[in-house]
Amino acid sequence: MGDKCGIVGFGVCFPSCYRDYHELSRLTGAPEEVVVNKMGMDGVFYAGHDDHTSTLAIKAAEDCLKNTGVDPKEIDLIIYFGENYGDYMIYSIGPAVQAAIGAVNASVYQEECKCCSAIPALQQAKMYIQTDPDIHTVMLVGGYRNNDRVDYSDRSLSFFYNLSTAGAACIIKEDFPDRQILGCSCFTDGRFHDAIVIPGGGTREPFTVDNIQDPYIQSFRLVHPESFRDDLGAVTYTHLAGTLERALKKSGYTFKDLDYYIPLHMNPKAQKTICEMIGLPLEKAYYLRKYGHMGQLDMLIGPAMAEKEGCIKKGDLVGLGTMGISYTWGSAVIRW
Repeated sequence: MGDKCGIVGFGVCFPSCYRDYHELSRLTGAPEEVVVNKMGMDGVFYAGHDDHTSTLAIKAAEDCLKNTGVDPKEIDLIIYFGENYGDYMIYSIGPAVQAAIGAVNASVYQEECKCCSAIPALQQAKMYIQTDPDIHTVMLVGGYRNNDRVDYSDRSLSFFYNLSTAGAACIIKEDFPDRQILGCSCFTDGRFHDAIVIPGGGTREPFTVDNIQDPYIQSFRLVHPESFRDDLGAVTYTHLAGTLERALKKSGYTFKDLDYYIPLHMNPKAQKTICEMIGLPLEKAYYLRKYGHMGQLDMLIGPAMAEKEGCIKKGDLVGLGTMGISYTWGSAVIRW
């Protein structure tokens, strides 16, 4: 068992369907300049007929195997860190990925922390490699198409207009020298556990013949729209910066040692604020403008694209930062 582990490489999958800012403007009623400059989007991906959550994850896993040259039989563990919104109401996508890629020696489990899921997944992969003598190679994989459940006429959830569709994967190996996973940190504020829900289809409000046509219960809704933004806004930046500071401390560093930052997709004003808090210029932070917010997958797709575009160089100390509804904030530090 090695004390260190690194990310061998990434895989991504984007559907062919794309809504540019012109279409988003028509769909949401927001002026084009607001979509581009205030929301920070060139466009978002959305699912075609065959782009199921499992399909997106499988294609990303296949792309990851191609990019890394790893034999799927080498994989000891697959952690599916995608959404519970998938092909069926009760369905495990991780085993579907395992079967599709031929990872016959891998055990599989799923973990979900909404859009924060990638951070505990990275931490868990590292812990398994450090503590389990049978685990040397781990794949993280996820699919995401929650924008199916966005009602663009609901202005109270306009911060969900950036949701986009994708699949993402990475492979982590014991003693791999590059992209080494250092510290990770998460923080949860349970006051927000039911702040955003899809009302219908669960045990509290099952679908019935009488309500199945009601559009309200089939999309994301704010439970307390009058107070949510103020309550969340009061703590969000503190927790994004705080989890990164703790992740850096676990790694033996501070903000001043950070070379680059990759947050989830957020509006430009929010990105500017968090960069100022951690002491990095905006040009040292990746912006997912061309992709939108792909849920928990931002934490793999952002690094994959930043590396591809030459934003990160070998040896850089890179911070990842994200947050997920319910509400959990998380950060990780990676030595590229």
